[in-house]
Amino acid sequence: GVHPVGAANAPGNCARVSPEAVIPSPVALLGVCYDGSSSYLRGPAGAPPIIRKALWSEAGNPWTELGIDLSNAALDDEGDLTPAADDDPAQVRRAIEAAVRHIAESGRRPLVLGGDHSITYPILRGLRPSHPRLSILHFDAHGDLWDEFQGDRYSHACPFARIMEDGLADRLVQIGIRTMNGHQRKQRYALVWRS
Repeated sequence: GVHPVGAANAPGNCARVSPEAVIPSPVALLGVCYDGSSSYLRGPAGAPPIIRKALWSEAGNPWTELGIDLSNAALDDEGDLTPAADDDPAQVRRAIEAAVRHIAESGRRPLVLGGDHSITYPILRGLRPSHPRLSILHFDAHGDLWDEFQGDRYSHACPFARIMEDGLADRLVQIGIRTMNGHQRKQRYALVWRS
């Protein structure tokens, strides 16, 4: 819920947690090297190896604010899914969903590196069965709520429309949206604000 600044019951006013009391849940890193649903420029398919390189770079700092050294955290690397841009998009979505479902059913939390935004929908399809309550906090300039974009209902511009239609999230909070046109506004009210 919404809490006034400084409210006693606001989440930020919790008692300080000692680093020893925090036991990180196992996380599984999964790369999805796919940008076959991009409508303009290609390139996101190359992101997972670059993100991994930065993640494990000696120039980085693996320590959190709670004093946890993430270099010692339980982080399983599941490798990359590497479909070709011209692979059947439905088959690609099924492979992503299956990989995420495998991670979630094993009790781990998937940390997925992508890929264009179209991968979001199959990620949530794989995650939802293991998480009966699920909210999304989406930081982006674009709402990705098109019903279809350039004739594709599973385009990078459409994942949150499919996610909310299929009930894959209980709540969608979007921050930073600057390109919400009339069509996406209608979609948002129809999908996100429905009672």
